Amino acid sequence: MRTINIRNLRKSYCNFSNESDFISKKEIDWTDIPALVRYTTGSTGPPKGVIYSHGMLHSLLRTLESEGITSDDVFFGRSGTLIIHPLIGISSVSIIAKPRNVTGQEIVETISNWGATAAFLSPPSAIHLANYLERHAESHHQLRAMLKSLTRIYVGGETISAGFVSTIESHLSEERPTRGGFHLVYGATEGFPLCHAKASTIIETYPKTKSGMGFCLGEPVEGIRIRVLSFEDNNEQFDPSIASEVPGSGPGSIGEISVMGPAVYSSLIGQDEIEFGGRKTTAHDSLDGTNWHRTGDLGYLDEHGRVWIVGRKAHRVRSKDGSTLHTKQIEEIFNHSLGIRTALVEGPNNHWPVILVEKDNAPWNEMEKRLKEETKRACRLLGYDGELTFLQYGGEFPVDAGHEAKIEREKLSDWAKQRLHGNQPN
Repeated sequence: MRTINIRNLRKSYCNFSNESDFISKKEIDWTDIPALVRYTTGSTGPPKGVIYSHGMLHSLLRTLESEGITSDDVFFGRSGTLIIHPLIGISSVSIIAKPRNVTGQEIVETISNWGATAAFLSPPSAIHLANYLERHAESHHQLRAMLKSLTRIYVGGETISAGFVSTIESHLSEERPTRGGFHLVYGATEGFPLCHAKASTIIETYPKTKSGMGFCLGEPVEGIRIRVLSFEDNNEQFDPSIASEVPGSGPGSIGEISVMGPAVYSSLIGQDEIEFGGRKTTAHDSLDGTNWHRTGDLGYLDEHGRVWIVGRKAHRVRSKDGSTLHTKQIEEIFNHSLGIRTALVEGPNNHWPVILVEKDNAPWNEMEKRLKEETKRACRLLGYDGELTFLQYGGEFPVDAGHEAKIEREKLSDWAKQRLHGNQPN
């Protein structure tokens, strides 16, 4: 039986200069010892229990340190994102309400009342904040004073458009450090954080995003290595356990975003590892002996080494002619140009691309005409000459239970198949 000295363990976490890999007693190396199990939300497949080792937690602490965050900070955000902060004495103010129910006014008032210096928001909450700031533009100076304590804000769980990013960035503290400001953070329960993009990167690359090139996630965080691996072959007998890198860069070199580093998990708990882990999600490079976690996201690297995402592997849709459409390429074209929210899903017969449109105030017959006109430009940008079918969805799209930001496309696909059953593409 091992004796665990909790006081020494906490001291190890609190001491950023500690390089000892958690050896609070000489015979114990804490690096690979499980600390907790955190479950995925189930938005990208069945919920899975991810084993967090002390090494993963300590890696996250080092990331906080590299961002300039210390025990003097007051962190504001969802409770699920603040599991590590108490270990180093950071005061944390948690949001109890669901992300979609948190108003911009509540966020501003909480930041002001608690003097929050950093925040982590889910996309719906961040959008509410941006809209609140935009609506109260006449009180700009007053709002800036109300947000004067906030030096950095992190948004994760899904991408948000550059307009919201720009609005939030402009209202943060004028005294924010170089590493402060707005950050879009990319990661997963299996590894977090993996990439981050500052406001300047999102704004700079957004013209490419709205032209169908995907969304820029920025650069890998310190300690994380990212490769874009092959995820299919022509023989339909692809082996995901082999790490084969996609050559080149740019949207012509799309593959599966794969990661390794101290913040990435090693295994799932119990039966989950047998059913969902191992060779299914881990690729081995026989040349250098490294193992890479396949995220399930597709994307590419640009000429600057930045990571771009085009959508989930499971959500890509093929047409009859063999062309492939990716969610974050085609949706952004329509979303930006028409000011709507769309979702690419698979229709009947598995080779029928359908784009659902979230209901808004515009008459559907008028919107349908505009969609068909915009389709010509979208197809030209994406090099696609197949069919597209548009359907209006009667309400808000269903989303995941965690960040309430990821569209539950499987449900929408089932709905579309029922609506189109027995019909043929236009």
